[in-house]
Amino acid sequence: MSIPAPNSVTIAHLSDVHLPPPAAIPLRELRNKRLLSLMSWKKHRQHRHLGRLSDAVIADIAAHGPDMIANSGDLTNFGLPEEFVAGAAWLSSLPAPTCIVPGNHDCMVAQPWAEGLAHWSLWMTDRGKDFPYCRQIGDVVIIGINSGIPSPPFMAYGRVGRAQTRRLRDLLHRTRGLCRVVMIHHPPRPGLVVRRKSLLDQRYVAAALREAGAEIVLHGHSHDSTITTIPQSDIPLLGIASASLRSLKPWRQAAWNELTIHREENAWRIALAQHRILDEGGSEVAQRRVWQRPCEQAA
Repeated sequence: MSIPAPNSVTIAHLSDVHLPPPAAIPLRELRNKRLLSLMSWKKHRQHRHLGRLSDAVIADIAAHGPDMIANSGDLTNFGLPEEFVAGAAWLSSLPAPTCIVPGNHDCMVAQPWAEGLAHWSLWMTDRGKDFPYCRQIGDVVIIGINSGIPSPPFMAYGRVGRAQTRRLRDLLHRTRGLCRVVMIHHPPRPGLVVRRKSLLDQRYVAAALREAGAEIVLHGHSHDSTITTIPQSDIPLLGIASASLRSLKPWRQAAWNELTIHREENAWRIALAQHRILDEGGSEVAQRRVWQRPCEQAA
């Protein structure tokens, strides 16, 4: 999908919305890892992941009028078919064209594509084997990677895999000359999440990003608003807090990233304004940052 662009392109990045699950979950769906996750939701997470905060994030995004919304995964809690249907309705309601990648909660257990992620095809790709996919708006392209895989109880790790990493490298080469914004759920850098939640093949994904080039990488999963880099490179790596999380730690309070991208003579100017939702209402700009990223020559 390609959208005609204005002089600059603005992307709203959010993640880990964790929409409230269905009121009643069929017993047959709880004969696996979902049961433990439901217990965690009932005991802790439902009191911290609040719908009013994710609603406030969307209202704040709408007020800023972005050209594109990028959602880096975990729209669901348990990856139930009913949650994917509800997620599709939610995605349809957003105030700008949207793209999404799966998170570990969206891929909690193995299930047929048609029962789960197929409901989000309009906002990513029609088939699992087509990851990574891309969405273009003017001179900017968002490249979506799938790192979500089923994992054992108490684990939340991800994996991209050799075939997808190879396709990622090829796609990055083909889109040289554009501003390549890469989106993934699990951060491709050690230390941002504990090992049991890490990207198992982060070393190879980071190598592909370094070798083929990218202008900026967005991730979720950590529930932290962070600014780091892809290892052994100067490629900015941005994490964002859960869009629904209430926290006393400012860097974990519900937030979204506003990225404004403008092409200058020989460089991309990428300006970040990180918007944090205030618990008493409204929002504030928590961080600002500007990067000048060199324009690669078209392939």
